[in-house]
Amino acid sequence: MSDYLFICPRKAERNSDMPTLPLLEHARRARGLTQAALATSAGISVPTLRGLQRGSGTLRSLQGVMRILDLDWGWMPIGTDPVQTIVARRLSKGLTQAGLARRVGCARGTIIDLEKNLGGGVAILIAVLSALGLRPALRSRNRGSKPGLVPPRNAPSRDMVMTPPELAAAILSHFQSQMVGRILDPARGRGAFFDQFPAHLERDWCELTDGRDFLTSTQPVDWIVTNPPWSRLRDFTRHAMTLAPNIVWLAPLVNLTTKARLRDIEAAGFGIAQILWLDTPKGWPQSGFQLAAVYLKKGHTSGWDIGRLACAAQLQAA
Repeated sequence: MSDYLFICPRKAERNSDMPTLPLLEHARRARGLTQAALATSAGISVPTLRGLQRGSGTLRSLQGVMRILDLDWGWMPIGTDPVQTIVARRLSKGLTQAGLARRVGCARGTIIDLEKNLGGGVAILIAVLSALGLRPALRSRNRGSKPGLVPPRNAPSRDMVMTPPELAAAILSHFQSQMVGRILDPARGRGAFFDQFPAHLERDWCELTDGRDFLTSTQPVDWIVTNPPWSRLRDFTRHAMTLAPNIVWLAPLVNLTTKARLRDIEAAGFGIAQILWLDTPKGWPQSGFQLAAVYLKKGHTSGWDIGRLACAAQLQAA
């Protein structure tokens, strides 16, 4: 689909009745709400609600409806601010505010308003997301979903947890003797892993908030090691397996051993070579799921080597 699909968003809206934001309608129906009931709860009219579904109206009105339907911005990686994500993507593409405005067919002031406080219209936001390759516009927060063995998507405050340097050092020390070549930290954060990568390796990093999106990276490496955003672990794993033959994730074990995740790993020609289970560091969200350092290795077809990371107990007691 062309980046310029929404250059004239209002004209596109007049020429089509297809919903630009279909999740609004799906979420409303799932909650058994009529359009009138939802509009009343959100303090808007039914025509305004229908316009929001087609991609018109104000972002303020849209956010009112999103709160009622328990929806969130879909392009926002867990643990980041939606505006910061837009700005980071614009900068990563080498676009100024004026350049982005020209691409979507609006005034620079409109982009400034959007990047300042997520102000302005829905049509402009959709046009900006399209131009920057950010999808989707909306997503469900998954509250109230049917219970299962896999935890629901983390809230941002629970997903953005920083790795204690001592834990990162212990994980790296365990695998250091196997490491050669080039190593990447795809979610550098404060540098707990990156800053302690072995000196004999060529090091690189990604960090979305600093304008380096791992999911758009194409540079092959020999190792990828980090504490990834757990709610995006599937996306990170799929992409990592296209870039490196050796991957070590610090994550809840259940997030890597569901049937879907194991199918992904096998389909990519990888296997789980080692699982190092450890206690959840003090101050981290206590999810009830076992935390582990998991080593995914390309071509591995034998069993899982399971053990415990030596420093886990000390970290828990710190």
